Amino acid sequence: MSASPNLIAASNQAGDEDEISEAPLVTVKSSQKIFTDAEVSSLTGICVDHLHNFARSRHLGMIARAAEAAGVQAEQWLFTLSDLMVLVTLFPRCTH
Repeated sequence: MSASPNLIAASNQAGDEDEISEAPLVTVKSSQKIFTDAEVSSLTGICVDHLHNFARSRHLGMIARAAEAAGVQAEQWLFTLSDLMVLVTLFPRCTH
């Protein structure tokens, strides 16, 4: 997982106040199917603490949940492309 996808912010081209501003676009390689928590954090702008808390409450990061169910602390959270799309859509970038 050495790929470093780019985060591209979509802008409101027309500048109309009536137009709904678009969410940020995340561009990743089509071959990349799994993302670490550090990659998701850098792509979405969500800090790792907020990412872990949100993922836990929304049941994202299947590998980490399996480890926690077994009573083991997961060292690294893994997310699918679907998880990444949910995070980008539902959680705003951290401002701190």
